[in-house]
Amino acid sequence: MTEIAHILVESLLPSFDNLLLGRISLLDKLFDQETLNTLLKIMIGMIAIVVVAIYTILYQKKHRHFKILAIKNLLEPLITTILIEDALASKKIVAKIGKIVEDPLARQYCIDELIRCKQNYSGEAAEKMVHLYGELGLKNYSLKKIRKGQPWYKKARGIQELYMMEQRDCYELIEQFTNSKDEFVRMEAQIAVVHLIGFKGLQFLDFVSHPITEWQQLKLLEQLKLFPKKSDLSHKIPGWLNAENHTVVIFALRLTYEYQQLGLIDALKASLYHASAEVRSQAVKAIIQLEDQFTPTILLDYFKDASRNNQILILDAMRLLATAEESDKIEALLDHPDDTIKLKAAAALVHCSKKGIHLLKEKTLSAPEPFQRIFQHIISMP
Repeated sequence: MTEIAHILVESLLPSFDNLLLGRISLLDKLFDQETLNTLLKIMIGMIAIVVVAIYTILYQKKHRHFKILAIKNLLEPLITTILIEDALASKKIVAKIGKIVEDPLARQYCIDELIRCKQNYSGEAAEKMVHLYGELGLKNYSLKKIRKGQPWYKKARGIQELYMMEQRDCYELIEQFTNSKDEFVRMEAQIAVVHLIGFKGLQFLDFVSHPITEWQQLKLLEQLKLFPKKSDLSHKIPGWLNAENHTVVIFALRLTYEYQQLGLIDALKASLYHASAEVRSQAVKAIIQLEDQFTPTILLDYFKDASRNNQILILDAMRLLATAEESDKIEALLDHPDDTIKLKAAAALVHCSKKGIHLLKEKTLSAPEPFQRIFQHIISMP
């Protein structure tokens, strides 16, 4: 065996030597002086390109910054003059601003400044800003931003400019974006249509297929508060409660209790059995908010089908809503296997029944654990 191994080693040694020599030869070729010089030149060139690019970007930013400052110094006094004048903007001032806004950067700055002034002022001053926006032809530039082919951020900005400057004649154009695949464009368009025409602007709920986030729902409700005259939504909400988009159903439930649509209780009861857990929770909250003499019965009848979180919501509401008529149903929940439910039921029972505290004392004798703790907690509650 030793001789065979020795023979194999001797036969392989020349191959290893040849391989090693080949690699050394390749390294010599790669790292000869000429190759190293070439690599060094390439690296210096790449560094130079990066340095030039950085310098160019910084220079452009600096140039833009000083240009904006110059534009600001030109435009702000003119806009301020228009704000404090008794009459609407004179032709002379408008002509002067018109020349300045021929520059794209100045034009955008002017639009932003008019929007800012309109937000900060009201009445005649705000109307002046809207008038100036139209007289300078800035509306056309906002419209260009929402043309087909424009990037999403330009579309969203254009929509915002149009509704902030009260361009109500653009309502139908903007409505086309209320179901846009881009979230930011869609959100701005939905806010815009409500801002422009109020409750009628909610008709996008008839066809919107994308989710309406909770934040967006709050923004829409905020826009609706700008319209003091409340609309009768009772003819629209039932359709929205049956929408395939469950976030539309949630928003419809919000509208139901925000605008006290008391005649829609039966429609809300159906929502308690919706496929979406979020809808079911919102339906419970809506029914609690629209309280009437039937609310405790509706919620307690639904109790056994409700999720644990909704059961807790219901029992918390029962502390304020339940009457002696519901005391038997609540008392039965003292035997519920969940100790939290027992506690919530006990708190509700004590508030709705004169014999509630007596029944709870009896429970502490028959089942000290957990009713001893529950009793101590109840008597310490305000």
